[in-house]
Amino acid sequence: MELRSENERWSIPAPDMEASPLTAEGMRELEADFSKVKIVKYIRDVEFANIDGVSLKLQLLLPSTVGDGEKRPLVLFIRGSAWQKQSVVPGIPQLVEMARRGFIVASVEYRPAPGFHFPTQSDDGWLALEFLREHAEELGWDTDKLAAWGSSSGAHTALLMAMMPEYRERSLRIGAVVDYYGPAYLPAMIDYHSTSTEHLDELLGVPVKEHLDLAKKASPVSYLEGETPAVLILHGDKDKSCSFEQSVILYRRMREAGKDATMYRMHNAAHGGSPFWTPQVLDIVEAFLCEKLNWKKA
Repeated sequence: MELRSENERWSIPAPDMEASPLTAEGMRELEADFSKVKIVKYIRDVEFANIDGVSLKLQLLLPSTVGDGEKRPLVLFIRGSAWQKQSVVPGIPQLVEMARRGFIVASVEYRPAPGFHFPTQSDDGWLALEFLREHAEELGWDTDKLAAWGSSSGAHTALLMAMMPEYRERSLRIGAVVDYYGPAYLPAMIDYHSTSTEHLDELLGVPVKEHLDLAKKASPVSYLEGETPAVLILHGDKDKSCSFEQSVILYRRMREAGKDATMYRMHNAAHGGSPFWTPQVLDIVEAFLCEKLNWKKA
């Protein structure tokens, strides 16, 4: 993965030459400020795996500080799609701010339902992490500082990646999860809205109503034994797509199990949208990640 060409710069320093004396009537002047530049580099459509002809790609956002010698945390973001084919690129502008704040951000795709079933989506998330670890030095990633962040079904995938025992045994460890309105207990999603049962059937590959044990196995709340990462939950209390109850169940069960969980009710918010990307909310996400990943920004 080529991060930059030989002649590319994050910001171009003032060359060793005299400034042009040319002027014109009405011309205005600003002094160039090199101290506050926060450029984000977007590397698009990096293939991290190809499985039986299915190409999986990630979108990479690098802060301008990459290359300064400091190792930085990586945030793996998984966009929601009801486990169907994702539309990843439209969500990139919302993630740029986190890269401006110094995090390396990788937005990844998974093989979708109905063709691919649980736990394929989480397996693919881990394929992305293994690929990124191969390039950790090039990225400037401190591999001891890793978070997963997802929205809707992407949050479900992120939680499973962090909590299922078969993933916890891997050498990389997810130290924090940001859960934006994700399903946490699938049996309680049955018949929540007109297509919720159909989406669960497609994820599981079987009729969910006839396979409640599998639905529970595919639920993050089933994996609260042993060590689990800290989880930050944000969910709108007017969510018609994924019930607010889903996050309340997760929060209550984590607290009962003595786990590190923080939840914000997004009053009057629906399923996603601008309320989840305000500066106030991103301040909360940033503070959570810095604390749980033990990262002190320079």
